[in-house]
Parts: sequence; structure tokens; C-alpha cells
Amino acid sequence: MTSSFRALTHGAVAVAALGIAFGACAQSSQTSLAKEIGDAGPQAGKSFIDLSVGKAAYHTSCGDVAGLTCSRGTTSYSLTAGNMITDNIGVELSAMNFGKADAAGGSVSARGLNLSAVGRLPLGENFGIEGKVGPTYGVTHVTAATEAGLVNGRATGLGLGYGVALDVNFARGLHGSVGWEQHDFKFAGQGRSNVNNLTLALGYTF
Repeated sequence: MTSSFRALTHGAVAVAALGIAFGACAQSSQTSLAKEIGDAGPQAGKSFIDLSVGKAAYHTSCGDVAGLTCSRGTTSYSLTAGNMITDNIGVELSAMNFGKADAAGGSVSARGLNLSAVGRLPLGENFGIEGKVGPTYGVTHVTAATEAGLVNGRATGLGLGYGVALDVNFARGLHGSVGWEQHDFKFAGQGRSNVNNLTLALGYTF
């Protein structure tokens, strides 16, 4: 994928995510609908903290040598804290660890910090859909076998992160979500590559 096409793709998704946020903002005038959720869901001025576990998928190179182990999937973890500015618009900071996957007889790993604007639209009393977009500062490591011909080392950089999630409110203050997100990282010798992540989260609003 060329850098120009990747940039275009990222831009399109970012615009879509921001569209969700602005659409949610327009819904803020419908106060009665937002209040139906009660104290269980995010509200203006309230903070939240979420802990999530997921399945991350790397899209880095596995080399061209047959017989070398290469697994793109691994377990991920993240801790997120944020605040709702209005009933529908908020900001959040996430610390993420995407685990370590086999790559060309060695391994590849990524972790980072993401700061995102969040747009949330309630769906009835207990559900909501959420979109987020913002910069991700990432740190990656590649340790491939010598015969794989891949560059080993550590890389850092700033990329774009975005995602969507379906939220559900269980009880007063307690909520969960199922989501998908993608983050752009820089890897030694490979330029930029995406890491996709499917997440299952549990959180508390206070």
C-alpha cells in the first residue's frame, strides 16, 4: 500500500469518525433521550475509567524464508480514562499494550498512548454507539531471525488511531463495550504499518 493511499484511507476514516462525533453533538439538544439512560451511562461532567482485553493483529512483514514462525495475532490490554464534556462529546487517554507476536523466527511488539476525541450517541435506555479518533504515540520492537533479512530494532513515532464501539450500561455507574480500533505504528526497517484490535471492555463512570 503506497503512502499516499494509506494517508487517503486514514483521512477518510478520520472524517467518518469525526462525523459520528458531530452527529452525536447534534443529538445533545435531545436532552430527554439522553436522560433516559440515567446515571449508568456517561453524562456531561462525569469521568470514566475502562479496562479492556482484546485480540490484536499485526500487519508487519514476516520475511521470505520458509519454515520461520510467523503469527500475526496476539492478546492486547489497555487502560483508558476520560471525561465527558457534554452528554455526547468527550476526551479520553489510553495506555495500550498490543502484546508480542511471532515474526520471521523472532517477534514483533507494539505499545503506545492514544489521546482521542470521543463522540457518543445513545441507542435507547441501555445502549450507545461510540466513535473516536486521535493521535497515537507508539513504541515498537522487531527481533527477527538473521536469515529473514528483516531489520531488527526499536522505533518510535506518532500516528493516527481511530475506532468504534457498542456500549451497554449494566447498572448504576457500571458499563461495558465491544469495539474495534486501528492504530498506525512505525516499525524498524518496515516504515509504517497498522495494528488492528478487537476489544472487550469493562468500565465505571463516576
